Amino acid sequence: MPVTLVMLHAIRDHYLRTGQMIAMKPAGGIRTSKEALHYLMMVKEELGPEWLDPHWFRFGASSLANDILMQLMKEATGPYQSADYFSVD
Repeated sequence: MPVTLVMLHAIRDHYLRTGQMIAMKPAGGIRTSKEALHYLMMVKEELGPEWLDPHWFRFGASSLANDILMQLMKEATGPYQSADYFSVD
């Protein structure tokens, strides 16, 4: 997260100087929906809600998709599914 914060500061500074929005895609290490929420809040606080659009900010972590699926299944059924229940590719 600290490296992403530095990158977001650079993106903000560039935007303030030029008016050009630059996309951001942090990759690796984001494995849970809870971690993803931290990143989303960081983007919203540093750059603003307009950067939450998938054109400007998206995740590059396939393992995150599995955690989100597990969270959705828990909401729908009550218990957590095993991580082995979902594909890793």
